[in-house]
Amino acid sequence: VLRSRKPSELRTLDPSEGGYNERQIRDITLPWWGLVYFYAVTFGKFIALYMMPLFFLVAGVMNLVDSSGQDEYNQIYLGMACILVVCLLIWWSFSFFNGKLPIKTLFSLSRETGMVTLHGFGNKVRFSHPFVEFDCYLTTSPTPQGFINYQLFLVHRYNGYKHGVPIGRFINGSRDLDEYKRLWNMIQAYMDVSQPLPDIPMNEPFRHKDSATVAYDKAHHRKPDFWFSMDDEAFEQAVTKIVEKQNSEPPLGEVIPIPTTDSIATTPNTASA
Repeated sequence: VLRSRKPSELRTLDPSEGGYNERQIRDITLPWWGLVYFYAVTFGKFIALYMMPLFFLVAGVMNLVDSSGQDEYNQIYLGMACILVVCLLIWWSFSFFNGKLPIKTLFSLSRETGMVTLHGFGNKVRFSHPFVEFDCYLTTSPTPQGFINYQLFLVHRYNGYKHGVPIGRFINGSRDLDEYKRLWNMIQAYMDVSQPLPDIPMNEPFRHKDSATVAYDKAHHRKPDFWFSMDDEAFEQAVTKIVEKQNSEPPLGEVIPIPTTDSIATTPNTASA
């Protein structure tokens, strides 16, 4: 999570954009047709930059060594040129539509209201319940290569919904089990209004807007631009120290001692008869 964005990248972003601020975490994506368009742009760019130059080169070499009629190769060149123009137009269109495509909310976690909301088809709300009514579940599934994929879900305790809230999407693809445990800790801290916002670069633009965070930063003399004042090299060094500290500690925090049956039995009974 810490290394997802460097300060140099975050400083160029508009804090008002995206789905993350001091009030809520919102996971967003494109609608199905937007995803199709995005993949078409990616495919068109790949063909225009890599495949078409190779095709033209191969066709040119074959044209030089082949004694057959030139008209056939002219038809091939024309067909490839048409494909290249279409791919370039699709790729170019993305510069016009980028940032203007509608987005779809998958789920949101509101620090302001304490509610967890899952959205479904057409951006309609599937359900919305208080955060304290959810349990966190970690699921595993094998990949065709034999690796293990992890997924982290919030499941509502009192309803038999067939859908969970996929909070593991924030670190989707990570195969480090401890990262999912730390993510769960971070989300719990974010949703606890008695605690400051988690001290990560993403929260830097919003810390001064959250009262609990302001009080914490003032008490601990934290610089308002602690992360953003770093260059990328200093950032990497700071993150490395944090990772080393995390690796030496339990990912879910210190173990809470639970009294055993024997210790309860030997505890003096101070209640009056």
